[in-house]
Amino acid sequence: MVSQDLINFKNFLKDEYEKRIKEYEKKIEEELAEIAASKALEFEKKAEEIKGHRLEQLRERLDLIKLKAVKAGKDAVANAANEVFCEAREMAEKITLNARANSANYSFMLDKLLEEALEVLSCECGTIWLLPEEEKLLASLPVGFRLAIAERDDQWGGPVVTDEEEEKVVENTVRGRFERLSPIILQRIGAIMSPLMEKIERS
Repeated sequence: MVSQDLINFKNFLKDEYEKRIKEYEKKIEEELAEIAASKALEFEKKAEEIKGHRLEQLRERLDLIKLKAVKAGKDAVANAANEVFCEAREMAEKITLNARANSANYSFMLDKLLEEALEVLSCECGTIWLLPEEEKLLASLPVGFRLAIAERDDQWGGPVVTDEEEEKVVENTVRGRFERLSPIILQRIGAIMSPLMEKIERS
């Protein structure tokens, strides 16, 4: 009888042990599943953060590329505008040089430039400054004015006229006239290039 009780007790202990082991295993499995789920969520969150960060970096890079492209486009338009202005300047200089090659034409042009300058100066005596080679092309020296040779670095030609005290100065050189026209030329070039600039801005 005693032995049977002992056997029963052993069996009870064994059953209880197996039951506890199964409970413990289940608990561990549940905890592991919970940890795994938590880690999966953490991993997913981290992946989203990385993705968001990468997308932000990509947006920043694309914005920078766009800014560089817009700047390059604007620079190209500005360079083209500058080239057009330089070509206009070169053309004006070439026309002047061609006119100077024909002494009769240039003499007429010089007289007209001088006439305009004297009208603006509005005085009865003074000095007319010309380039050395222009002296002989002047049709006649206006009464009350003396002739002087100008030391200028440009070869465009044309008169600079001063009053007797050299307080009033009128520059009616070809170069001076072109420079006074430059803002208008640049404004017209700008008006032509403006739609291109706007198109670049919108792109």
